[in-house]
Amino acid sequence: MFRNTAWGKRLIRLSQAFGKDGFEVVRIIRYNGKLGITAQIPAVCNYDTGEPKKAYYVEGSPYEMGYLMGNMAEKEISRMMDYTDKVAFSFIGSKVLEKMKLIQGALIKIAYDLSKKTWNQLPAAITDEIRGIYDGCKSRNPGTRVNMERLIVLNTGIDIICSMVYTGKFFKRIFDKIDPEDFDIPMMCNAFTVSGKSAGGGCYFGRDFTFPSAGVFQDTAAMIIYCPDDPETGKNAGTDTGTDIKTGTNIKTDADGDNIRKLTEKALSGRRSIPFINIAAPGMVGSIAAMNLNGTAFGVNMSPAANCDPGKIGINSLLMTRLCVQYGRNAEDAAQLMEELPRGVSWLYIIADGSGRSCIAETGASWPEPDFVQYADEEYRNLLPDIEFIKSHASAPYKNGVMFRWNDYIYPLEYLEWNYQLWDHYNQKNRTQKKIRQDAFEQAGYISLPGEQNCPSTFYFAPQRENSDEILVASNHCIIPEMRYFAMHRWTQRVIGKKVNDIQWRYDELNRQIHDTLAEKGSIDLDDAKRLISFLAPYGKYKNYHADNPRSGDGKEIRIEGCVSVFDLKNRAVESHYGYYCDKWVRITLPGYFK
Repeated sequence: MFRNTAWGKRLIRLSQAFGKDGFEVVRIIRYNGKLGITAQIPAVCNYDTGEPKKAYYVEGSPYEMGYLMGNMAEKEISRMMDYTDKVAFSFIGSKVLEKMKLIQGALIKIAYDLSKKTWNQLPAAITDEIRGIYDGCKSRNPGTRVNMERLIVLNTGIDIICSMVYTGKFFKRIFDKIDPEDFDIPMMCNAFTVSGKSAGGGCYFGRDFTFPSAGVFQDTAAMIIYCPDDPETGKNAGTDTGTDIKTGTNIKTDADGDNIRKLTEKALSGRRSIPFINIAAPGMVGSIAAMNLNGTAFGVNMSPAANCDPGKIGINSLLMTRLCVQYGRNAEDAAQLMEELPRGVSWLYIIADGSGRSCIAETGASWPEPDFVQYADEEYRNLLPDIEFIKSHASAPYKNGVMFRWNDYIYPLEYLEWNYQLWDHYNQKNRTQKKIRQDAFEQAGYISLPGEQNCPSTFYFAPQRENSDEILVASNHCIIPEMRYFAMHRWTQRVIGKKVNDIQWRYDELNRQIHDTLAEKGSIDLDDAKRLISFLAPYGKYKNYHADNPRSGDGKEIRIEGCVSVFDLKNRAVESHYGYYCDKWVRITLPGYFK
């Protein structure tokens, strides 16, 4: 009966698009004339639950899209309410029970306390959607476990936790018994981009966001298609009050929060929303990875560093990825937006578009350009290039706390000469025998092989391996020399600990496998891209890398911690792998859902 209406025609088109991707529409709802769709793919089930994996479609204003999602996925969002508390436990490395309880309690308490302040720093495009999710859940289930306080912590808590753990702020002041080594940061992210002849004329973006599922995310992860309304974001901006996350009453914003929010609204003002595909879980407004209808994609990797500001969190990680994809016309435009948005936490962002343009954004708090050397441990400062050397060897501009390593970036090789004295000093100071391998700074070389501990903590300049404008690779460390100083901070380098060797090895190994694939085949196709970004999977070369991951209920299958995705930027399609390694990949071809 709706076939001849605009709404009915849209529904038919969307149902057909889902069908071509293997999905069946199982629920349709309307709210304020806007459409929400839940679909499931019978051929791809979660090993543990046996349930088909889901995808969602939402449209409208931020509030309407949130409401539709809340109404359709109240069950999944309810499960996500415990996610942040459980994830906080994943940051604890101490083996002492009493200290573990102390740290977990501190992380959760500070995350909840600071989330109230952070809420007032977020733009209406985010806060309205979160309110909509809450109201949508209540409409579906008046007794829902979903509440505003937990929704806000779900969407901002990870940035608050990272800012505290990376810098030691709050902990050093409040808890004398907490040491950097008491943390165990779950950082195992990898990414690459390949384009041009190296991609056979295509453009691929591989993205492995490895992060604790906390016993929840593996069952709730989904692809979410957003079709935002056209009106400019600025039309909904500029309110002078925030919402109390416990009572729903209006409260006055603090001066810092008000200023950060205004800076965010200014950056978004005049920009128009672009439809996009979001890899996340219901309840999460941000994106683990995302791509818009223009073929611009974005991802984020953890990057521990001291350039964080826990009191002024702003826009980071999943929310940054979401906003830059929704409003970025291409890679350079998305990078420009990210530069303008106020940030308070160090992360790496991978940006790419179908033209072959891509970059790794090495970021931290939105601060003026500092004296980088002052962030390094005092014992190493006289062994590092000074500010005059830094200025005379600048390879990229420092812009509001971010430096971009574009696909045509040229690494200043003079920095590598400083590594020899850094290695020597570390060995003398710590009575170690860490060696610089013969190929350590070559194009396809290694600093540490599996089982080796050759990195002198973070006190060295990591070489850039890629020497082609068609390839970029990232793990969890900065390459641009200036940004390396922030990881040499006394507290931060102890937090990173021995994981520095794994971070360096993953970057070197992924680069080497890309290099070898090109040498063997001449170019990389979609299947190659999926294999390369899954190089640590149990069915690959390194079968035991994830051997300690949680397993399925019957103990037979290994859980994917996070999500692995490959974006085909030319065809604007994405394939993602989440749940368990035995589960099949899920694909969405974005253009089919829009005229």
